[in-house]
Amino acid sequence: MLVVAVVALTQQKGSKQDAAGSSPAASTGATSSATRPSTSASRSTGTSTSASRSARPSDTSGSSTSTGGAEKLPLVILNNTTTNGLATQAAERFRNGGWRVDDIGNLTDDILSTCVYYDPDVDGAKAAAAALRAQFPGIQRSTEKFDGLPSGPLVVVLTSDYTSG
Repeated sequence: MLVVAVVALTQQKGSKQDAAGSSPAASTGATSSATRPSTSASRSTGTSTSASRSARPSDTSGSSTSTGGAEKLPLVILNNTTTNGLATQAAERFRNGGWRVDDIGNLTDDILSTCVYYDPDVDGAKAAAAALRAQFPGIQRSTEKFDGLPSGPLVVVLTSDYTSG
């Protein structure tokens, strides 16, 4: 709990950054499984790329509330489809459900179904991922994060099977 509180305070201080103030990040490749042979993600500076993330101000409402005993940890939402604005739409749904969204963006990868990836080194992340899935049935599965995903305790990757229902 102390670690989560320290991380939350640190994120609040650094969350005033907008997309225009983002800095480039290095692209990385990952070969963690047969369904994810490569991942490329980079920070957006206003230019269009095939894999980009853009910083958004944090919404701190609901960041310490509970769902079924699991803490609602901050989310990163990535659109892995050709549907423009899907991550933004999903982020609004998650916020309305009481979750804090720290970052949204795009990802190009061979992920087969919508998934919430959790950081196994963060206390409560696995339980929070399960709670998110239970609250939002459009998330098909949850599993440990793989190299190449952005930092954060929970990363939701939206694929073409994602539904808002």
